[in-house]
Amino acid sequence: MNDQSRSDAEGRRETVEFALPEPAATLDLTMDDGAPIRVVRHGNPSGPRVVLSHGNGFASDSYFPFWRLMLERFDLALFDIRNCGRNPFHAAEPHGYPRFARDNAAVHGAIAKEWGGKTTIGVFHSMSSIAALLAVAGGEWHWDALVLFDPPVVPPEGNPLRGPMMTTGEVLRDTARIRQNRFRNPEELAEVFRFMPRFRRLRKGVAELNARSVLHFDPASGEWLLRCPGPVEADLYVDVAGLPIWRKPPPPARPLLIIGADPEPEDATMTAHCCKLFSKTFGIDYAVVPDTSHLLQLEEPEQCFALFSGFLADNGIGA
Repeated sequence: MNDQSRSDAEGRRETVEFALPEPAATLDLTMDDGAPIRVVRHGNPSGPRVVLSHGNGFASDSYFPFWRLMLERFDLALFDIRNCGRNPFHAAEPHGYPRFARDNAAVHGAIAKEWGGKTTIGVFHSMSSIAALLAVAGGEWHWDALVLFDPPVVPPEGNPLRGPMMTTGEVLRDTARIRQNRFRNPEELAEVFRFMPRFRRLRKGVAELNARSVLHFDPASGEWLLRCPGPVEADLYVDVAGLPIWRKPPPPARPLLIIGADPEPEDATMTAHCCKLFSKTFGIDYAVVPDTSHLLQLEEPEQCFALFSGFLADNGIGA
Protein backbone atom coordinates (compact mmCIF):
# COMPACT_ATOMS: atom_id res chain seq x y z
CA MET A 1 0.00 0.00 0.00
CA ASN A 2 1.46 3.37 -1.01
CA ASP A 3 1.46 6.43 1.25
CA GLN A 4 -1.62 7.97 -0.42
CA SER A 5 -3.61 4.73 -0.20
CA ARG A 6 -2.62 4.33 3.43
CA SER A 7 -3.70 7.92 4.17
CA ASP A 8 -7.05 7.40 2.43
CA ALA A 9 -7.70 4.17 4.31
CA GLU A 10 -6.82 5.74 7.64
CA GLY A 11 -9.15 8.64 6.88
CA ARG A 12 -12.00 6.25 6.17
CA ARG A 13 -11.32 4.39 9.43
CA GLU A 14 -11.49 7.60 11.47
CA THR A 15 -14.75 7.46 13.40
CA VAL A 16 -17.06 9.78 15.24
CA GLU A 17 -19.19 8.28 17.98
CA PHE A 18 -22.84 9.33 17.91
CA ALA A 19 -24.42 8.81 21.33
CA LEU A 20 -28.18 8.42 20.96
CA PRO A 21 -30.29 9.99 23.72
CA GLU A 22 -32.57 7.83 25.80
CA PRO A 23 -36.19 8.09 24.65
CA ALA A 24 -38.52 10.12 26.83
CA ALA A 25 -41.24 7.53 26.15
CA THR A 26 -41.93 4.46 24.06
CA LEU A 27 -45.13 3.20 22.47
CA ASP A 28 -45.37 -0.45 21.45
CA LEU A 29 -47.97 -1.05 18.77
CA THR A 30 -49.32 -4.15 17.04
CA MET A 31 -50.55 -3.83 13.48
CA ASP A 32 -53.73 -5.60 12.39
CA ASP A 33 -51.72 -8.58 11.11
CA GLY A 34 -49.71 -8.90 14.32
CA ALA A 35 -46.56 -7.05 13.21
CA PRO A 36 -44.97 -5.10 16.10
CA ILE A 37 -43.89 -1.48 15.63
CA ARG A 38 -42.21 0.54 18.36
CA VAL A 39 -42.43 4.34 18.45
CA VAL A 40 -39.90 6.30 20.52
CA ARG A 41 -40.35 9.87 21.69
CA HIS A 42 -37.64 12.52 21.97
CA GLY A 43 -37.37 16.28 22.08
CA ASN A 44 -39.69 19.04 23.25
CA PRO A 45 -43.17 17.75 24.21
CA SER A 46 -44.55 21.31 23.95
CA GLY A 47 -43.49 21.73 20.32
CA PRO A 48 -45.18 20.65 17.10
CA ARG A 49 -44.90 16.94 16.48
CA VAL A 50 -42.56 15.46 13.88
CA VAL A 51 -43.07 11.82 12.92
CA LEU A 52 -39.97 10.48 11.17
CA SER A 53 -39.03 7.24 9.46
CA HIS A 54 -36.31 5.88 7.20
CA GLY A 55 -35.17 4.44 3.91
CA ASN A 56 -34.53 0.85 2.81
CA GLY A 57 -31.56 -0.71 4.61
CA PHE A 58 -31.60 1.87 7.40
CA ALA A 59 -33.47 2.61 10.63
CA SER A 60 -34.78 5.82 12.17
CA ASP A 61 -31.85 5.89 14.62
CA SER A 62 -29.51 6.01 11.61
CA TYR A 63 -30.74 9.56 10.97
CA PHE A 64 -29.62 10.95 14.33
CA PRO A 65 -27.22 13.48 12.70
CA PHE A 66 -30.36 15.00 11.14
CA TRP A 67 -33.05 14.60 13.78
CA ARG A 68 -30.86 15.72 16.67
CA LEU A 69 -31.26 19.21 15.18
CA MET A 70 -35.01 18.95 15.91
CA LEU A 71 -34.76 18.08 19.59
CA GLU A 72 -34.99 21.60 20.98
CA ARG A 73 -38.06 22.72 19.03
CA PHE A 74 -40.05 19.63 18.13
CA ASP A 75 -41.91 16.78 19.77
CA LEU A 76 -40.21 13.99 17.88
CA ALA A 77 -41.73 10.54 17.31
CA LEU A 78 -39.52 8.02 15.51
CA PHE A 79 -40.70 4.71 14.16
CA ASP A 80 -39.12 2.02 12.03
CA ILE A 81 -40.82 0.30 9.13
CA ARG A 82 -42.00 -3.21 10.10
CA ASN A 83 -39.17 -5.77 10.35
CA CYS A 84 -36.58 -2.98 10.64
CA GLY A 85 -34.56 -1.19 13.33
CA ARG A 86 -36.07 -1.47 16.80
CA ASN A 87 -38.86 -3.77 15.61
CA PRO A 88 -38.53 -7.54 15.98
CA PHE A 89 -38.71 -9.39 12.69
CA HIS A 90 -42.31 -10.44 12.04
CA ALA A 91 -42.66 -11.96 8.57
CA ALA A 92 -41.29 -11.60 5.07
CA GLU A 93 -44.83 -11.15 3.74
CA PRO A 94 -46.37 -8.68 3.52
CA HIS A 95 -43.29 -6.45 3.39
CA GLY A 96 -44.27 -3.93 0.74
CA TYR A 97 -45.36 -0.37 0.11
CA PRO A 98 -49.16 -0.80 0.39
CA ARG A 99 -48.66 -2.44 3.78
CA PHE A 100 -46.25 0.31 4.86
CA ALA A 101 -48.81 2.96 3.92
CA ARG A 102 -51.45 1.28 6.08
CA ASP A 103 -48.97 0.93 8.94
CA ASN A 104 -48.17 4.65 8.72
CA ALA A 105 -51.83 5.55 9.15
CA ALA A 106 -52.11 3.22 12.15
CA VAL A 107 -48.96 4.65 13.73
CA HIS A 108 -50.18 8.23 13.23
CA GLY A 109 -53.52 7.46 14.89
CA ALA A 110 -51.94 5.61 17.81
CA ILE A 111 -49.47 8.45 18.49
CA ALA A 112 -52.28 11.01 18.59
CA LYS A 113 -54.34 8.78 20.90
CA GLU A 114 -51.46 8.10 23.30
CA TRP A 115 -49.64 11.44 23.34
CA GLY A 116 -52.42 13.81 22.32
CA GLY A 117 -53.46 15.39 19.05
CA LYS A 118 -51.47 18.36 17.78
CA THR A 119 -49.94 19.79 14.61
CA THR A 120 -48.01 16.89 13.09
CA ILE A 121 -45.44 16.93 10.30
CA GLY A 122 -44.41 13.74 8.54
CA VAL A 123 -40.71 13.60 7.64
CA PHE A 124 -39.77 10.62 5.53
CA HIS A 125 -36.90 9.42 3.34
CA SER A 126 -36.84 7.14 0.33
CA MET A 127 -38.83 3.99 1.20
CA SER A 128 -40.98 5.66 3.86
CA SER A 129 -41.51 8.70 1.61
CA ILE A 130 -42.90 6.41 -1.09
CA ALA A 131 -45.35 4.99 1.45
CA ALA A 132 -46.45 8.54 2.25
CA LEU A 133 -46.84 9.43 -1.44
CA LEU A 134 -48.84 6.27 -2.03
CA ALA A 135 -51.36 7.51 0.54
CA VAL A 136 -51.44 10.96 -1.09
CA ALA A 137 -52.04 9.40 -4.51
CA GLY A 138 -55.00 7.61 -2.93
CA GLY A 139 -56.40 10.90 -1.62
CA GLU A 140 -55.46 10.29 2.02
CA TRP A 141 -53.68 12.81 4.25
CA HIS A 142 -52.50 11.85 7.72
CA TRP A 143 -50.31 14.91 8.31
CA ASP A 144 -50.61 18.69 8.62
CA ALA A 145 -47.50 18.91 6.42
CA LEU A 146 -45.22 16.46 4.64
CA VAL A 147 -41.51 16.80 3.95
CA LEU A 148 -40.16 14.00 1.78
CA PHE A 149 -36.47 13.43 1.15
CA ASP A 150 -35.52 12.11 -2.28
CA PRO A 151 -38.41 9.68 -2.86
CA PRO A 152 -37.44 7.17 -5.59
CA VAL A 153 -40.40 7.97 -7.84
CA VAL A 154 -40.16 5.94 -11.05
CA PRO A 155 -41.62 7.68 -14.13
CA PRO A 156 -44.22 5.92 -16.30
CA GLU A 157 -43.57 3.93 -19.46
CA GLY A 158 -42.24 6.10 -22.26
CA ASN A 159 -40.31 8.50 -20.04
CA PRO A 160 -36.56 8.41 -20.77
CA LEU A 161 -35.72 8.37 -17.05
CA ARG A 162 -37.62 5.15 -16.43
CA GLY A 163 -35.04 2.80 -17.97
CA PRO A 164 -32.02 4.07 -16.01
CA MET A 165 -34.10 4.24 -12.82
CA MET A 166 -35.19 0.62 -13.27
CA THR A 167 -31.61 -0.47 -14.00
CA THR A 168 -30.46 1.16 -10.76
CA GLY A 169 -33.26 -0.56 -8.86
CA GLU A 170 -32.41 -3.94 -10.34
CA VAL A 171 -28.75 -3.60 -9.34
CA LEU A 172 -29.75 -2.71 -5.77
CA ARG A 173 -32.23 -5.61 -5.69
CA ASP A 174 -29.67 -8.14 -6.88
CA THR A 175 -27.08 -6.84 -4.41
CA ALA A 176 -29.56 -7.06 -1.54
CA ARG A 177 -30.43 -10.66 -2.37
CA ILE A 178 -26.86 -11.79 -1.71
CA ARG A 179 -26.13 -9.40 1.15
CA GLN A 180 -24.20 -10.77 4.11
CA ASN A 181 -26.57 -11.30 7.03
CA ARG A 182 -24.27 -12.31 9.91
CA PHE A 183 -21.42 -10.28 11.41
CA ARG A 184 -18.93 -10.75 14.23
CA ASN A 185 -19.73 -7.26 15.51
CA PRO A 186 -21.19 -3.96 14.24
CA GLU A 187 -17.73 -2.73 13.24
CA GLU A 188 -17.53 -5.45 10.59
CA LEU A 189 -20.66 -4.07 8.91
CA ALA A 190 -19.50 -0.47 9.40
CA GLU A 191 -16.34 -1.33 7.49
CA VAL A 192 -18.48 -2.50 4.58
CA PHE A 193 -20.42 0.76 4.61
CA ARG A 194 -17.26 2.88 4.73
CA PHE A 195 -15.95 1.36 1.51
CA MET A 196 -19.20 1.40 -0.49
CA PRO A 197 -19.03 4.06 -3.24
CA ARG A 198 -22.62 5.19 -2.72
CA PHE A 199 -21.83 5.90 0.94
CA ARG A 200 -18.74 7.98 0.22
CA ARG A 201 -20.34 11.33 1.14
CA LEU A 202 -21.61 10.19 4.55
CA ARG A 203 -20.56 12.19 7.58
CA LYS A 204 -17.92 10.48 9.68
CA GLY A 205 -19.53 8.22 12.24
CA VAL A 206 -22.68 7.49 10.21
CA ALA A 207 -21.38 4.12 8.99
CA GLU A 208 -20.92 2.98 12.58
CA LEU A 209 -24.25 4.48 13.64
CA ASN A 210 -26.13 2.75 10.85
CA ALA A 211 -24.47 -0.58 11.59
CA ARG A 212 -25.58 -0.38 15.22
CA SER A 213 -29.08 0.67 14.14
CA VAL A 214 -29.79 -2.17 11.70
CA LEU A 215 -28.17 -5.07 13.58
CA HIS A 216 -29.27 -7.01 16.63
CA PHE A 217 -27.32 -9.45 18.78
CA ASP A 218 -28.28 -13.12 18.57
CA PRO A 219 -27.36 -14.85 21.87
CA ALA A 220 -27.80 -18.31 20.36
CA SER A 221 -25.03 -17.83 17.78
CA GLY A 222 -23.07 -15.04 19.43
CA GLU A 223 -23.32 -13.10 16.17
CA TRP A 224 -24.89 -9.85 15.06
CA LEU A 225 -27.69 -10.25 12.50
CA LEU A 226 -29.40 -7.83 10.18
CA ARG A 227 -32.83 -7.11 11.60
CA CYS A 228 -34.22 -7.07 8.06
CA PRO A 229 -32.39 -9.65 5.91
CA GLY A 230 -31.37 -8.52 2.45
CA PRO A 231 -33.73 -10.84 0.52
CA VAL A 232 -36.71 -9.39 2.39
CA GLU A 233 -35.97 -5.82 1.38
CA ALA A 234 -34.63 -6.63 -2.10
CA ASP A 235 -37.81 -6.40 -4.18
CA LEU A 236 -38.69 -2.98 -2.77
CA TYR A 237 -36.07 -1.48 -5.07
CA VAL A 238 -38.11 -2.48 -8.13
CA ASP A 239 -41.65 -2.75 -6.72
CA VAL A 240 -41.83 1.04 -6.56
CA ALA A 241 -42.11 1.11 -10.37
CA GLY A 242 -45.53 -0.55 -10.21
CA LEU A 243 -47.13 1.83 -7.74
CA PRO A 244 -49.84 4.31 -8.80
CA ILE A 245 -47.83 7.34 -7.71
CA TRP A 246 -46.84 8.88 -11.03
CA ARG A 247 -50.32 9.94 -11.97
CA LYS A 248 -51.86 13.30 -11.26
CA PRO A 249 -52.40 13.21 -7.50
CA PRO A 250 -55.14 15.30 -5.92
CA PRO A 251 -54.13 18.90 -5.14
CA PRO A 252 -52.21 18.87 -1.86
CA ALA A 253 -54.66 19.46 0.97
CA ARG A 254 -51.77 20.53 3.18
CA PRO A 255 -48.18 21.71 2.65
CA LEU A 256 -45.95 19.24 0.82
CA LEU A 257 -42.22 19.64 0.10
CA ILE A 258 -39.85 17.32 -1.72
CA ILE A 259 -36.17 17.84 -0.89
CA GLY A 260 -34.04 16.15 -3.50
CA ALA A 261 -30.45 15.14 -4.00
CA ASP A 262 -28.40 17.32 -6.32
CA PRO A 263 -29.14 16.48 -9.99
CA GLU A 264 -26.19 18.52 -11.33
CA PRO A 265 -23.04 16.45 -10.59
CA GLU A 266 -21.85 13.96 -13.21
CA ASP A 267 -22.44 11.13 -10.72
CA ALA A 268 -25.89 12.38 -9.69
CA THR A 269 -28.26 9.62 -8.62
CA MET A 270 -31.27 8.87 -10.82
CA THR A 271 -33.56 9.67 -7.90
CA ALA A 272 -32.34 13.29 -8.04
CA HIS A 273 -33.49 13.66 -11.66
CA CYS A 274 -36.79 11.90 -11.03
CA CYS A 275 -37.64 14.00 -7.96
CA LYS A 276 -37.00 17.18 -9.93
CA LEU A 277 -39.26 16.08 -12.78
CA PHE A 278 -41.98 14.72 -10.47
CA SER A 279 -42.13 17.94 -8.47
CA LYS A 280 -42.28 20.07 -11.61
CA THR A 281 -44.92 17.85 -13.23
CA PHE A 282 -47.31 18.03 -10.28
CA GLY A 283 -46.53 21.51 -8.97
CA ILE A 284 -45.06 20.28 -5.68
CA ASP A 285 -42.74 22.54 -3.70
CA TYR A 286 -39.19 21.38 -4.34
CA ALA A 287 -35.72 22.11 -3.00
CA VAL A 288 -32.25 20.70 -3.62
CA VAL A 289 -29.32 20.20 -1.27
CA PRO A 290 -26.17 20.90 -3.32
CA ASP A 291 -23.50 18.21 -3.72
CA THR A 292 -25.55 15.47 -2.11
CA SER A 293 -26.65 12.00 -3.15
CA HIS A 294 -29.68 9.93 -2.17
CA LEU A 295 -28.49 9.87 1.46
CA LEU A 296 -28.63 13.65 1.76
CA GLN A 297 -29.81 13.79 5.39
CA LEU A 298 -26.70 11.87 6.40
CA GLU A 299 -24.38 13.93 4.21
CA GLU A 300 -25.57 17.50 4.83
CA PRO A 301 -27.93 17.31 7.83
CA GLU A 302 -27.70 21.02 8.67
CA GLN A 303 -28.73 22.08 5.16
CA CYS A 304 -31.56 19.55 5.15
CA PHE A 305 -32.82 20.85 8.48
CA ALA A 306 -32.61 24.46 7.29
CA LEU A 307 -34.79 23.68 4.27
CA PHE A 308 -37.24 21.76 6.45
CA SER A 309 -37.42 24.56 9.02
CA GLY A 310 -37.76 27.28 6.37
CA PHE A 311 -40.61 25.43 4.69
CA LEU A 312 -42.51 25.17 7.95
CA ALA A 313 -41.94 28.86 8.66
CA ASP A 314 -43.20 29.78 5.18
CA ASN A 315 -46.39 27.86 5.94
CA GLY A 316 -46.86 29.20 9.47
CA ILE A 317 -46.02 25.88 11.15
CA GLY A 318 -43.72 25.46 14.14
CA ALA A 319 -43.03 29.15 14.69
